[in-house]
Amino acid sequence: MSLESVAARISEDLKRVVFVGAFAVTCHIGPYRHTHDIDLAVAYQISDGELEGMGYRVLREGGKRVIRTEEGIKLDIYTKDVSGISIPFIFRTAVTKRIRSKEIKVICLEALLIAKMRAARPQDIEDVQMLCGRLGKTIRWDIVDLLATPVESAELRNVVSAYGG
Repeated sequence: MSLESVAARISEDLKRVVFVGAFAVTCHIGPYRHTHDIDLAVAYQISDGELEGMGYRVLREGGKRVIRTEEGIKLDIYTKDVSGISIPFIFRTAVTKRIRSKEIKVICLEALLIAKMRAARPQDIEDVQMLCGRLGKTIRWDIVDLLATPVESAELRNVVSAYGG
């Protein structure tokens, strides 16, 4: 089963959910790298029992609480913030994307870029470069300036300039 199909089902199961992370990058620009998990923000606390009642598995792996779908895909669920960006802001600015016949909510481009910049892992930096190269001309700088420090905003402008967005 594809990640897109799993995401559509998660959206139906959890209702108020916004996808963030690498899967959100794919939703914005199409597939370009493989991810093994799905990151999502939810607007409410959800108990392990509720998740298990919907068919998700809540496990202990390496001493950590891990949530997996029926297919074994790992879910990272955020309920407070994503890289310092509040869940209410993520929900207010989320965009709708169509996956086959289903609609899902995805973190807006600007919040995704800032979150990825703050995470700063090699794959996150690559994601920022790819997003800026393909969608740099569509960035809403007023939203970036709401979220980012002046240094982050300047850095993102430099990335857009360097990658032709």
